[in-house]
Amino acid sequence: MYGIWMSSGLEARYRVPTLKASRATSLNPLGELFVLLLIVVVIVGAVSHQSLISGVGALAFVVAIVSRVWAALSLEEITVDRTASVYHAFQDDVIEITFTIENRKPLPVPWLEISEYVPRGLLIEGQKAAEQAYLGGANIAASTSLGGYERVKVKRKLTALSRGAYKLGKTRLRSGDLFGLYPAEATLEHTHWSIYVYPTIKAIPGFLLPAHRPIGDSMSRDRLWDDPSRPAGVREYRPGDPIKRIDWKTTARRGEMFVRQFDPSVSEHAVIFAEAVTTSVPWEGYRSDVLEGTMTAAASIANHALDLGYKVGLIANGVSSISASHAVVPPGTGAAQLTILLESLAMAHPIGIRSLDELARSRRGVIPSGSTLIHIGGIYNPRTMNYLLGLKRSGHPVIILHTGREEPPDFPHFEVRDGRGMFLESQAITGISNFRRPTSSITGWEGIPKKIATSERGSK
Repeated sequence: MYGIWMSSGLEARYRVPTLKASRATSLNPLGELFVLLLIVVVIVGAVSHQSLISGVGALAFVVAIVSRVWAALSLEEITVDRTASVYHAFQDDVIEITFTIENRKPLPVPWLEISEYVPRGLLIEGQKAAEQAYLGGANIAASTSLGGYERVKVKRKLTALSRGAYKLGKTRLRSGDLFGLYPAEATLEHTHWSIYVYPTIKAIPGFLLPAHRPIGDSMSRDRLWDDPSRPAGVREYRPGDPIKRIDWKTTARRGEMFVRQFDPSVSEHAVIFAEAVTTSVPWEGYRSDVLEGTMTAAASIANHALDLGYKVGLIANGVSSISASHAVVPPGTGAAQLTILLESLAMAHPIGIRSLDELARSRRGVIPSGSTLIHIGGIYNPRTMNYLLGLKRSGHPVIILHTGREEPPDFPHFEVRDGRGMFLESQAITGISNFRRPTSSITGWEGIPKKIATSERGSK
C-alpha cells in the first residue's frame, strides 16, 4: 500500500508560500574606515590645493556612498520559495531541496549567499555523517548572483539517515554591494513544514488477526456476508436473488430486472499500542535499538493490516504534546490513514510523559468494541497491562509483540510473541554482553515465536 501512497503527491499541501526578506544592513568596520579615509583624502587634497588628489578622493567617496545605497537595496524585493522533492521519505531516500530566488527589481544583486540549517538525521550532500551528527546538524550553503528581474534555482540534496520529523531552520540571506564593503543580512520566516522520515516497513507474510466475529466482521477474501452499508453497483437479476435487493429505479429505467450489489463486510478493527519508553527508570537513558525496533514493528503491522482491509488505529506515548492529534489516532482505512500513522511513528521519541492507558482513556472511540489490541515494545507499564487485561475480559483480543532486549515476559492471559528476531537490530548495540539477537530466520508472522507462560509449562 505504501508504494501507491508515495506516488500520490500528498506533499503539495506542504508547499511553502513565497516570502519577502526584510532589509537589515549591517555595519562593516572596514567600510566605515574606508569612508573616513576618503573624507581625510578629500580634505588633505583641498588644503594642499592638489586637485588630482581631491578629485580621486571625491570620486571614491561617491563610489562608497553608491555602494552603501546599493547594499541597502540589495535584499529589497528579493523572494525565496523553499520546497522539497518529497516531504515523506524512508531511510536512505534522497531528498532534493530547491531554493527559487527571484529579484523583483531592476537593480542587480552581484552576490547572494544562502544558509539553511539542517538537523542531524538528514545528511547534506558532501558532508560527513559522523561530523554532522557530532555537531548536531549543519548548514546548507549556496551562493549565486541575480540580474534585474531574474529568477534562479539553487538545488541541494539531502539523504535521510534516520527516522524522525525534521524541521529545517530559518533561511538566512547575505548580500551587499559589488565590493563587499557593506553586507546586508536577512532572515526568512518560513511557514512551518516538516520532512518526515518513516520507520522501515518489513514484509510480514501470513499476518492475520484473530477472528472476532465470523459474520459481520471478517477478513476473508471470500464473499461470506454482504454489508448493506457498502454498495458496489448493480447487476442483472438472477433466479434466487432476494426481492429486497431489486433496484426498482434502475429496473424501471432500463426495462430489465437489476439487483443491488454490496461489498463483503471487512470492518475488523486493530489498535496498536506503541510503547516508546525503553527503560524502567529515566536516568538509565534509552535504548535506541528497542525504540527503532518498536517503531519498525508498528509501521510494518499497520501497513500490512491496512492492506488487508483492517481499520487501524494507533496510541503512541512518545509523540510530543504539540502534536497531540498524532499521539492518539482513531481507527481508519486508506492511504490517508497510513500517512497519519507513519507520521505519528516518525515523530515518536523515547520520552513518554503519559502512559498508553492514559492516552487511550483520553480519546473516546479510539478503541471500538471488539477491536484487536496489539501492544508493541520492550517495557511493560503495570497500569497499561492492567488496562489491557480489563479490555481482554470485555472481549478484546490482545497480542503482545515483544521488541525488548530481555526475554519476553510471562503474561498468561495474552498471546505473547517474541519479535526480536524480526524487528530488533543488534548490530547497532555496542558494549552489550547480555543481549544477543535471535539467530533464527523469521520470514513471516507465523514464524514469530509465541511465548509459553510459565504456568502453562508446569501444567504440561
